[in-house]
Amino acid sequence: MDANLFEKEKKWLLDEKYSGVVSDQYHADVQLLSDGHPLDYLIGNREFLGCQIDLSARPLIPRNETEYWVKDVIDNTPHESLQILDIFSGSGCIGIACLHHLSNCTVDLAEKNPEFVRQIQKNLDLNNINPDQYNVYPSDVFSALPTNAQYDLILANPPYIAPNRRETVQDSVHNHEDYDSLYADEDGLYFVKQLIDNAQKYLKPGGSMYIEYDPWQTDMIVAYIQTNYPALSHQIIKDQFNKNRVLLLR
Repeated sequence: MDANLFEKEKKWLLDEKYSGVVSDQYHADVQLLSDGHPLDYLIGNREFLGCQIDLSARPLIPRNETEYWVKDVIDNTPHESLQILDIFSGSGCIGIACLHHLSNCTVDLAEKNPEFVRQIQKNLDLNNINPDQYNVYPSDVFSALPTNAQYDLILANPPYIAPNRRETVQDSVHNHEDYDSLYADEDGLYFVKQLIDNAQKYLKPGGSMYIEYDPWQTDMIVAYIQTNYPALSHQIIKDQFNKNRVLLLR
């Protein structure tokens, strides 16, 4: 780790977790930080669009890139009654941000990992979300969702790293974050393709699906849509670093 970044992270750890008080436990955490443990796991939580996201079950750590595009979706969504699906929900950060900022929406949060399902509920409670506004489904992709469910918005941050591109992933990420939340077969597109395949089934007329992906996959994704769903409207959205980051389907 870069020495300057390490010093900054030590200070964040001291301030956020230990309120500036140096202790033996702090020194133990500094050693873990030095060994590559992610700062957010050591602190135990992370802010995401004004929401507090607990990470005690070690779901995927919310990324700045994800926060960027989700904020754009929220900022450009009318505050009207919307049905939203947060799929591959992980910590629940995307769905919880929608519930926090879009007062009249309802959100279904779908997640396969039972530990993360419990983490989602913990984060919903932590952020005082009205239980009448959400449902949490222990679902392998769409499998456990209600029959005939359809949504105005589907927001997805699926596993999308190709296993053969392990060298592009930081050691701290590969060694400490959930493998199944990161990697997917078929050049990382196994779940992205499932989402595309089901877009027309699960979107209401006029609905939109947003799928985060790895920038290098853009040409393969566009070719898949053009070959299999030529009538499906699609758009590529860039992140704050001007890299292709999100597929928008309508």
